Amino acid sequence: MPVIKSTSLSSSESVFKEDGIKSSQEPIEVPASRELGNWLTAYGQYTSESESPSDYHLWTGISILASAVRRNVYLNQGIYILYPNLYVILCGPPGIAKSTTIRLGRQILMGVDDINMGPDSVTAEELIRIMARSGNKEKHSAVTIHSSELSSLIDPSGIKMIQFLTDIFDAQPGAWKRSTKGSGRNVIHNPVLNILAGTTPTWIAEGLPSTVIGHGFTSRVVFVYGDRPRHYAPFPSEPPPELVRALTADVAYISRLEGEFSWGEGSKDCYREMYIDISDSRPKDYRIEGFHARKKIHLLKVAMLLNMAESDDMILEVRDLETSKTLLDNVEQRMHQTFSAVGKYEHASDLERVYNRIVEEKGMTAQEVHEEFYAIGDVQELAKILMMLTAMGRIRRERKGDVTSYLPDS
Repeated sequence: MPVIKSTSLSSSESVFKEDGIKSSQEPIEVPASRELGNWLTAYGQYTSESESPSDYHLWTGISILASAVRRNVYLNQGIYILYPNLYVILCGPPGIAKSTTIRLGRQILMGVDDINMGPDSVTAEELIRIMARSGNKEKHSAVTIHSSELSSLIDPSGIKMIQFLTDIFDAQPGAWKRSTKGSGRNVIHNPVLNILAGTTPTWIAEGLPSTVIGHGFTSRVVFVYGDRPRHYAPFPSEPPPELVRALTADVAYISRLEGEFSWGEGSKDCYREMYIDISDSRPKDYRIEGFHARKKIHLLKVAMLLNMAESDDMILEVRDLETSKTLLDNVEQRMHQTFSAVGKYEHASDLERVYNRIVEEKGMTAQEVHEEFYAIGDVQELAKILMMLTAMGRIRRERKGDVTSYLPDS
């Protein structure tokens, strides 16, 4: 099959179906060489019929590569070894096809042999047992979890799951051990966990303890926020079978690459400048300070994966680092919206519901707002929410005759 030429990840103008997505029946045979020039560019073509935000698909593609390479590749940072595993959470209001995005990625990954997929809903204790059973001392204990709802993964164990996910993300070579009175002693040899999940700002505010926001677990997550479909089309077409096969074959090929990454010409100097720039700057929102501080690590992980999307040489180039930083900068720019309902303001999650509805309707009259959201509170409480949104510059108030309307302030 000829190499697929580069195209924009957001060049299409149509929608992918919510259901009926086909998955590979059998793992594909690993090819002797790549078929695609750049795997992520081809993945953009594969997802071009989907209505989901382009960033959802881009980061799903990056997550698929992370799941494929597991601990097979690494970067030696002297006092620690860095593996390109990722926690990617797609965040946005309901109806942005997060589940479809995840299923499209899983379709490709499921065609690759030797990929251990964990359940989308599991307790912390069971996940530990799954990871302990999935590996061996010689190689790694690698598991990937795809969950359309992050709540399905977190809620069964609550803070215990959050603590485990935080701890296992950075696990270094060797054995991770835990002993409990109920389940005995569990040993995970060379653990590596990748997560791709979806959620909403409302669940982030109501489902995660406020003490973990901005620290620990959330600093290790790439939260990709999107609130609008990129386009609409009532009759989306199925991806070309040959493209699906080529994507799966190349992921299988990439999954077999092994070894240590090295630094290309000028890349160390480039990373040093980025490292200092990130360290000397601060985000505007305190809730993403943890992610910002850890962005130096995310930058290297993503750069490794970008390199492997088109090359076997495992040499970090300046362009890999620059592209990685651009992608993470774009994510960070909107990440505050993931945590927009988090805080001491008791109606923070209600505020997001009202705002998202106003955006969805491209404006609502005051009467419509009160009729739809009367359960939130009385007239005064709804007035405070609308005043807050207006003061934040997210909506504007418009009056024509006796009718007051609230419009998205774009």
